[in-house]
Amino acid sequence: ILREYWDGVQGNYVSQIPVDEEPTSTNQLTIFEGPTNIDTNYGTRIRGYICPPATGEYTFWIASNDHSELWLSTDDDPANKVRIAYLTRATAPREWTKFVTQRSAPVLLEQGKRYYIEALHKQGIGTDHIAVGWQLPDGAMERPIPGNRLSPFEMNTAAMASETQSTSSPDASMYSQISVYPNPAQSGAPE
Repeated sequence: ILREYWDGVQGNYVSQIPVDEEPTSTNQLTIFEGPTNIDTNYGTRIRGYICPPATGEYTFWIASNDHSELWLSTDDDPANKVRIAYLTRATAPREWTKFVTQRSAPVLLEQGKRYYIEALHKQGIGTDHIAVGWQLPDGAMERPIPGNRLSPFEMNTAAMASETQSTSSPDASMYSQISVYPNPAQSGAPE
């Protein structure tokens, strides 16, 4: 899952993160958890797609220091995201039950579909951390969510595909649109 980092962002509020500007740095995470105790006065956005292993109701949690918000789309389109959990006060690392707002209501998700997910985190001063977890329909907890349930964010896939078609051969265009889904890939026929 993609982590975007903006350095030198003053204040404590998620709304102060300059998400419309180029981030200072980016990296890929292999678990839905950011690094801890790295800096002060910064903002991050962690985003990508979540791939439910079974159809059913999922409950999400967010833990962070300082403020954070968790957004989930009804599908893979970021335009359809809604805020499902948030924090306006700090928790300890992986402290999932300190505030009522850090837990989502149950959300119905379908196996075989992917859903856009986004966590915003604003760090002021002090210790810093962010993590997102969930409870599966069978009651199992994955806190934080492991990388095998996540896939990377794809920015402007349709726009990139149309640009590729107009500037290169048809074969190159075809290969630029290949993606593996679900993540992780599985061999054999779908169940």
